[in-house]
Amino acid sequence: MSYHYIYGPIPSRRLGRSLGISPIPDKTCNFSCIYCMLGRTDHLTNEREEYFKLEDILAELDDALRHVSPPPDHISIVGNGEPTLYLRLGDLIRGARELTSIPIAVITNGALLSEPAVREALAEADIVLTSFNAPTEELFRRIDRPCPGIAFEAMKQGLLDFAHMPRRGQLWVEMMLLEGINDSPETLEQTRWVLQDVEP
Repeated sequence: MSYHYIYGPIPSRRLGRSLGISPIPDKTCNFSCIYCMLGRTDHLTNEREEYFKLEDILAELDDALRHVSPPPDHISIVGNGEPTLYLRLGDLIRGARELTSIPIAVITNGALLSEPAVREALAEADIVLTSFNAPTEELFRRIDRPCPGIAFEAMKQGLLDFAHMPRRGQLWVEMMLLEGINDSPETLEQTRWVLQDVEP
């Protein structure tokens, strides 16, 4: 059966067999990272919207869970863009949990962790896997090419705030190492100083 919002299961080195949920249109993101496998972002935005009806996404998930065998190891909310731009992310996580006991992961670039509503929504997930590619404003802008209005210090503080708030599950952090850009010993040491306070 063909779905609009559900894909997979696909093999993931991090999450095993992962059934994906894409709650946003393709290439809709608040970053346009230089390493993105999708190329430049088509719709660069920092506005959160209910891009697709929550009920439609959950109906597809319910159907997929009835037909996928064996069951996936995780349900991953990500898609081809930034999932925290989905305004009803917290409702989506809670709705998915009503349908299944399979752990729910959200893969995010972390840009909106500065917003309390986004942190509250992500706190419902079993795993939040966020990117942190640069410890300085200069490298952040060079690598992630953020939407205007995204401040590096606010994003970094949002990550720290999320790390230390009450939440359901685990916080994972991944860093894309780019040769000659953010892989120097000095940059890695700066990154370590940030992440030791996050304690992922």
